[in-house]
Amino acid sequence: MRTKLGAILIGLGILMILGAAGLLLFNQQESDRVASFSARVLPVISERAAAARETAAPPPLVTDPLAPPPEMPTTEIDGRRYTGVFSIPAIGYEVPVFDSCSESLLKLGACRFHGSTYSGNLVLCAHNYNRLYSLITRLRPGDAVRFTDMDGLTWSYEVADLETLGPNMVTEMNDSGYDLSFFTCTYGGQARLTLRCVRN
Repeated sequence: MRTKLGAILIGLGILMILGAAGLLLFNQQESDRVASFSARVLPVISERAAAARETAAPPPLVTDPLAPPPEMPTTEIDGRRYTGVFSIPAIGYEVPVFDSCSESLLKLGACRFHGSTYSGNLVLCAHNYNRLYSLITRLRPGDAVRFTDMDGLTWSYEVADLETLGPNMVTEMNDSGYDLSFFTCTYGGQARLTLRCVRN
């Protein structure tokens, strides 16, 4: 009886190890795919942003607080719309940012989840590829964060805080009072690690 139970437990242990190894391999493949995609798209976005910077008019001055903010500029590449490039130099993170958010787009880069640079409430998100969660936890207040839009304008921010929010806390995510927020899932996907930033 004990021998049979021991064999079952060993078999279950082996299955769990194989499952973990398979998950690790899948995550690595996803991370490699995102890195390859970013390496292909980032130069195109950067080139278009640089060209736009030469001819773009300065952002409109909004004097009426009730007026809607201007639309953020976008560009289309292979049928997908991008709104810029997001980077965190301290951890070597740089990704293209899609103008909308969906599960398929999150598998390729960061997405605009809510808000705008012009209205001072931009919220971006990305999957936890390449150990993004652990990299974000290394950041400290004052670390630089940048968003370059498709007019070639670089919006400079600095880290103000790190928060962990529940997956259903959308209002708390969007209406935080911070100029820029960036979130990714915690391990297991039960919560959202959120980087809060202010303009400098």
